[in-house]
Amino acid sequence: MLILNEEKYAQGIYDEKNKDVKSVLQKIGYITRHLLHSLNQNDEENYKNSVEWLKKHHSNFDEIYYSNLISDAIKKAHKKPFYRIESIKITKSELDIISSLDNLRAEKILFVLLCMAKQQAISNGFTNGLVKYSITDLCKTARISVPAEEREYILYNIVQRGFLGYPKKNNTQCLIVNFVDNSDDNVALNLNEADCYELAYLYLSWKNDGKGYTKCQRCGRMIKQSKTKPKKYCEECAQEAERENTRERVRRYREKCNGNLTQQND
Repeated sequence: MLILNEEKYAQGIYDEKNKDVKSVLQKIGYITRHLLHSLNQNDEENYKNSVEWLKKHHSNFDEIYYSNLISDAIKKAHKKPFYRIESIKITKSELDIISSLDNLRAEKILFVLLCMAKQQAISNGFTNGLVKYSITDLCKTARISVPAEEREYILYNIVQRGFLGYPKKNNTQCLIVNFVDNSDDNVALNLNEADCYELAYLYLSWKNDGKGYTKCQRCGRMIKQSKTKPKKYCEECAQEAERENTRERVRRYREKCNGNLTQQND
């Protein structure tokens, strides 16, 4: 997924509602920035509360081991304020270029790279379509499941078509998206935060005129429709809806039992 509102994302990690981040070091980075920029805590308070949060949410947390890492994260937090992106605009011309590949795997990968380039232009200050990527995360976001060597072959073919390029400095973790259109003319997709959870489904929905895909009625992220039973929620929201239904059934059952006891006593 792409992060548009970093402050909200960090708040979710702090409140343990956001389970996307698995790395302890990444969590420390977000927590220290949240305590500094959102809660206005000084460095001493930041360190103390970061340690308390980690003790609470990570078993076998060793403060001695993480002490310097937390202190370094607090120093870096002062130089890294949260960014906020209202939306990512994708134009019709950009989508036409992507669809011209006429290969779903390549199209989904190129769409994700385009979205990443537009996001990183603000989050990292990159210019000229530069995008930093991990091939594993790229394929995961694009919902591509292929052997490692085939992943690179897909990217190579896109480069051969001229839609991607390499930066002058030989960095294997960066590419240049050559067809970024930053104009507000003919915008076909206006991606919000929920859209960025399922970029592959969003692209396929556009390509298929919305057929086979819909948006979760709770969180708004794109979901793939079942051919047998239409879905209303994404998997995460479906689980939460089921928990709410269970709590409601239990509440009604208790009310019924209490009502029966009251009648018997009367």
